[in-house]
Amino acid sequence: MSDQTEHLGSLQVGDALPTVQTGPISRHTIALYAAGSSDLNPIHTDIDFARNKAGLPDVIVHGMFVMGYLAKIGTEYAPAGAIRRIKTQFRAMTNVGDNLVCTGKVTDRQASDGAMILTCALAATRQDDDVVVATGEIDIAFCVA
Repeated sequence: MSDQTEHLGSLQVGDALPTVQTGPISRHTIALYAAGSSDLNPIHTDIDFARNKAGLPDVIVHGMFVMGYLAKIGTEYAPAGAIRRIKTQFRAMTNVGDNLVCTGKVTDRQASDGAMILTCALAATRQDDDVVVATGEIDIAFCVA
């Protein structure tokens, strides 16, 4: 049994997953994500467009960037291919300079077809004002010995 599987196997309903933080999100990081994801919507890349056309104070972070950090909670400690499902609901905008704290908590643990499935609630919260910008859920599957 791998260390990852052993760690997952010890988790019970109510246990917290390790926290993941983004660090302050820079314009440069947003631009790199835009290029890598091919999401070049100007609300993410063009400050003049964001301000003058969209009525935003600045460019905003891609929602899928935030979802990627929520997924990282599961992928940091799960074996390759273990993520079975992830869903996210975006609750507020993420802005330049925000530092997100991403958390997870086991909400269900069930055996299914020879595997154990952990269902975990997820949340991404802005560190400076405690606003939850995204919530979600992830299912992580692993084999039990």
